[in-house]
Amino acid sequence: MRNNESVMAEAVVSQQQKERRYVYNGEQSVSSLEGVPRGNRPIKKRKRSPFYIIATMLAISLLIVSYVWNKITVNRLAVEVNEAEMQYQRILYANEVLRAEVNKKSSLDRIGKIATEQLDMIYPKEQPVWFTLTQKQLDNLEK
Repeated sequence: MRNNESVMAEAVVSQQQKERRYVYNGEQSVSSLEGVPRGNRPIKKRKRSPFYIIATMLAISLLIVSYVWNKITVNRLAVEVNEAEMQYQRILYANEVLRAEVNKKSSLDRIGKIATEQLDMIYPKEQPVWFTLTQKQLDNLEK
């Protein structure tokens, strides 16, 4: 009896599952054969197209290549900027050296020493005298 009851219980559960499985829009669908419910279509796995796989791999590889290229370019630019800053510092240092040399060579003591030793010039013993000329005296000097 127990076997009979379990078989009937399984049949009821199986029938309920089938009914649930074949119910669309609240009604049980019936195929062209009377009393035989229409079965579900078998589930088919979608095949992935090799084209889409290759296109995806190509897109990913292009993104990776562009990222690496960007990193290399940024590193090169950083090196160029560093070299330009170093050159700028060298030029500033050279300008400071030249200014110091100009200040040293334009000192009055050095100029006076060169004038007396090399050019045999002497310092005046009298103070210079200032005088003014009139237009008439200037005309006389020009003649």
